[in-house]
Amino acid sequence: MEPIKLVKLIGSAEESFYQLGIKDRDGHSFLLNHMQTVLSLGVPKIDKILQELAANFFDHQQEKNSTYKLWLDNYSQGLGISSKELVFTLLLPELSSCLSRWLPSISGSMLGCSSFFFWDDKEESPTHGRILDFPLVSSFDKYERTILYDFPDLPKVYSFASTGFPFPSISSMNEYGVTLALHQKFTDILNISGRSVFDIGNELIFNTQTLEDALSILKKAEGITTWCFNMTFPDGRWLSADLMGNKLEYTSGEIQKGEMTYFNNDILSSDFSTADYHPYAIAPHNAMRSCSGNQKIKQLLKKKRLSDLDVLVSMGTPRAEATEQGSDWCLDTLTPSSVQVLTMNPSKGKCLSIAGEAPKVFIGDYEEHTNIWEDITIKLKSKKLKTTPLNFKLGLRDYMMAQVAFDHKDFTLAYHHIQMAHDALADTKWEVISEFYFLVFQFMKEKHKKVRATLLDRFQVILPDLPPVLQDHSWLYISRLERILHKTTRVKEKDIEHPALKRVLALENKIPNILLHRSITLLMAPRLDLVDVIYPLS
Repeated sequence: MEPIKLVKLIGSAEESFYQLGIKDRDGHSFLLNHMQTVLSLGVPKIDKILQELAANFFDHQQEKNSTYKLWLDNYSQGLGISSKELVFTLLLPELSSCLSRWLPSISGSMLGCSSFFFWDDKEESPTHGRILDFPLVSSFDKYERTILYDFPDLPKVYSFASTGFPFPSISSMNEYGVTLALHQKFTDILNISGRSVFDIGNELIFNTQTLEDALSILKKAEGITTWCFNMTFPDGRWLSADLMGNKLEYTSGEIQKGEMTYFNNDILSSDFSTADYHPYAIAPHNAMRSCSGNQKIKQLLKKKRLSDLDVLVSMGTPRAEATEQGSDWCLDTLTPSSVQVLTMNPSKGKCLSIAGEAPKVFIGDYEEHTNIWEDITIKLKSKKLKTTPLNFKLGLRDYMMAQVAFDHKDFTLAYHHIQMAHDALADTKWEVISEFYFLVFQFMKEKHKKVRATLLDRFQVILPDLPPVLQDHSWLYISRLERILHKTTRVKEKDIEHPALKRVLALENKIPNILLHRSITLLMAPRLDLVDVIYPLS
């Protein structure tokens, strides 16, 4: 295994971004195709209209920052594409937030995240642990890289990203001692006059030395939808700031020895509830990850001298409650779509990152990035483990590859990967979750009466063993199959806990049996990364 690829951009920023575009031509096309399939509805005429609307909508409003626009133009010239096409690509994640308000089936392109702020006792400095969840497994990690930006009159910046993402707006740090991790939030806010989140993140990391600097920039900025900027500063303070269109909601504090602070994708403002917005699974998703994160913190703080490696291993190792059969299921901070797991310590010019393919389950190999601001070195290192969770990592990868295949509309490959995942994840909680999605795929495509009868039986058999978030979905499939096979159903709204899914059942009950399957599967979107299924009537 080779350590992560490093790209150095030195000297003229304009020329550097042009050359970076030339290097990225092949990988950018691969990544663009994957991102477009994630946001596709599977109806070609509608997909084409959506893409044209998105490109035109964002084209006239994103060019608010002359530096960002200049760098974007140079990069697109290197890629050999128009700036308009590049803008569309970079704003696909943002588009998912906007359009989920009207088209819930495309709300799957989520930059899910976890951030841990902690004091590294070994290095005696504040450190930022970061997990990035993004449903681009097999493409983002295939072209994963770091970039060192060294431009005149600007601080050096070190960024973790992938080919096709030229700006340090996702996971980065600067030589002043500032870190930045971008978290996506979901609301119904849509600000047409806002700026790209990558533009705002770019401005922050290149122009911030203190918490006050960051707030000064954010108070003047306007976003398109809702995004969170999680940041740490060299004096030990931290900031978690939701930019909600033209409104700013933030909280701040100080990193203390013997304490850790955790954030994910929950909305900070008390005026908004995450549970009210698409995707509906994100609220329980966040609650479970918060529980897991806080349990990990309790274990980490028992150590006499907490180090960045301790936190990296913890972030990359799922807790038993997230895996073992028979236990109450609780989604871990590490998820099947975790494409980055890393720590950033800019004051010491040091980072750690988990090596290899996503999902970034820690199996012993990691990368150590040192002397970043002077003469950077990246070394592949290893840590011995009592038990190596290799099968679990391979199983989760097959699980996410089933999602990738579904996004590319390849059901045969989706069947293959979900069956492989089911076998590799045997004796874990993910075994029954994998079977659930295999049944969902079959429900969408198989129309034979005997197959549907088998599906009905299997949904009823696995229902008690499923996590609560999927039990409600199973009741929906039982209702649908009973109506298709027997013209009536015994399932009532009281059988379902989630209010949104109660409404789905009520709306579907108004659809004639003969039209039921066609009408609900046309835009149905299984989201294995969110442990959810998104329905056209939700």
